[in-house]
Amino acid sequence: MNYPIPLNLLIADDHKLITDGLSTILAEEKNIGEIYTANNGKDAVDLVTRHHIDCIIMDINMPLINGLEATKLIKKTNPSIKIIVVSMLCDASIISKMLKAGADAFINKDTGKAELLKAIEAVTHEEKYISPGISANLFAHITDRNVRNPGNEARLTSREMEIIGYIASGLTNQEIADKLFISTSTIITHRKNMLAKLQLKNTASLVKYAAEHNLL
Repeated sequence: MNYPIPLNLLIADDHKLITDGLSTILAEEKNIGEIYTANNGKDAVDLVTRHHIDCIIMDINMPLINGLEATKLIKKTNPSIKIIVVSMLCDASIISKMLKAGADAFINKDTGKAELLKAIEAVTHEEKYISPGISANLFAHITDRNVRNPGNEARLTSREMEIIGYIASGLTNQEIADKLFISTSTIITHRKNMLAKLQLKNTASLVKYAAEHNLL
């Protein structure tokens, strides 16, 4: 992994086996600093106020305060903290809610170490990340919403909406180009056009916009 500084992590999950296991795995990484754990959302919120934490690995279903509400509370007071949601709940509507709440990444709970490290590296470089394994479900949800609500975002073309779906799923320009059988330069042009139309600055803000406007 390539981080600018050692990262202090918080692992929030109500299963001790998960927090202990992830702590052991991540402690082996040289660029990881302190690792804190919480078994409910309330403790996660409290720990953020008492320690310097750069990134949180967040479960959704937790007692006292669930992952969604904890994410909202943490992002409201500490917007720079990166939050990676790790859950078995991979329904597109849930992913959309977590993104709206401020989550920076969403990965399957049964994912491997490499996938988790990839997500951590992505968010620390100001990128959104969603596991490729759930991208098809997310894209299908976006497409279905556009069919049922054609006036949802009139400023974007159907091709641009398609590309937003792939961007939100974490695909690179080359991967999107391969799926659509067009050049990477065309994808880059579409990105620039969408940012200009919506008056946004970067890809992260584009994904956030899509979530906030029910395009995911």
